[in-house]
Amino acid sequence: MPDLEGEVAELYSAYVSELGAALDELEPWWERLIATLGRKAIKLRWPAGVASHPRVLAIYRDYHRRFSALGPAPRGGSTPRFDDDAAWGSEAEGAPDQLIPPAPERLLIERLSIEAPKLHAKLAYLVMSPIGVSPEPRPSMRTLQIVEADTHRPQAFDFELRHGTQRGLERLLGAGFDLRAGGFKPVALEHASEFHRLAYNSYLRALGRALAQVERWWARVVDEHLQRGADSAARALERAFADHLFGPVGHPQVIGVIQAYWALCHEINAALTEIDRHVAPEQMLLGWLRDERHQTWVDVLTAMPYWPVGLDRAGRWS
Repeated sequence: MPDLEGEVAELYSAYVSELGAALDELEPWWERLIATLGRKAIKLRWPAGVASHPRVLAIYRDYHRRFSALGPAPRGGSTPRFDDDAAWGSEAEGAPDQLIPPAPERLLIERLSIEAPKLHAKLAYLVMSPIGVSPEPRPSMRTLQIVEADTHRPQAFDFELRHGTQRGLERLLGAGFDLRAGGFKPVALEHASEFHRLAYNSYLRALGRALAQVERWWARVVDEHLQRGADSAARALERAFADHLFGPVGHPQVIGVIQAYWALCHEINAALTEIDRHVAPEQMLLGWLRDERHQTWVDVLTAMPYWPVGLDRAGRWS
């Protein structure tokens, strides 16, 4: 890899410093978690290790944005958008003229193997990008509208997935619990606050739209592999998963919906003085979906190895 210079070198030094400090601060939490769960169980619940803690993901996302802002626009146009399916594509990487030089993804993880090998040993497990595209307008308590619950049967999605749904449920619901010093009392949807119910109905609409878009994108990805020489549909699907390890759930549109409504759930909790009415975000985003009507949605979401959400130093979720 070439040497870093100028603003890129200065920013990279700041990234390494902030990342190292955050991981040091998280070490006591991680050690307590190991002591509580045991090393075997923690590998199932936190397969990417301490690097998938929201504090680390917030740093990754912040510096991804800052490195992207430093790079010049690629030849022939503006910087590729994460919500542009053509730019997202079906390849593991874009062509050289589609990448932002230097590519933030390579700087943030691969470059650590040279600059900070001990940090790289932890960040190397971040195999699902936490960079999402937020719904517009971004949901907040101020902008929440009255959205009635949809009584029609929700759209079912026909994805051929490669993970265990039940194990994914246990992993994601358990990891959400681990992030809080004290657990939230389980709240059924029908007993939740009006704000939580409105947020959930809005979430269903946003997630349904994102999954519908991603279903079309995923079909194109598989078809492109068939066109490029895969000798069967099964082989084309295998190549699609080689490029996108977690399948449809890793698309920025889905990641962005998860991030936006996770943050909204915390915003609502902060506004409610009655602690018993607080709802765990993993409950709103995944637990309430377990109603049989949304089974294919649950199947997609449970492919996530970790929640792709960020928590900055000021305690703000995103």
